[in-house]
Amino acid sequence: MKDKTRLFIAGGILLLAVALFVLGMIVLPEALVMQVQMDGSAGTTLPKLIGLLIPLALSTVFAVFYYKGGQGKNLLVAIIGLVAFGLTFFFNR
Repeated sequence: MKDKTRLFIAGGILLLAVALFVLGMIVLPEALVMQVQMDGSAGTTLPKLIGLLIPLALSTVFAVFYYKGGQGKNLLVAIIGLVAFGLTFFFNR
């Protein structure tokens, strides 16, 4: 892939991750449910800042790796970080 295409994809992932982080800091509760048990009750919880920094770090680091190296597995992990944001919002609605 060309450098401009990789830059566009990596930049889009970074912008979306930062937007989701800011939105999460505004609308989510102070303690985030990170795992749900089989009966539907809350399992593992984390403070909001740590719970949102984990998917932000995944998306940011691997989007930069994708831009620099262009490997598809780095892009996949960056997208998994975005999916983790989605799951965090879903479990804490």
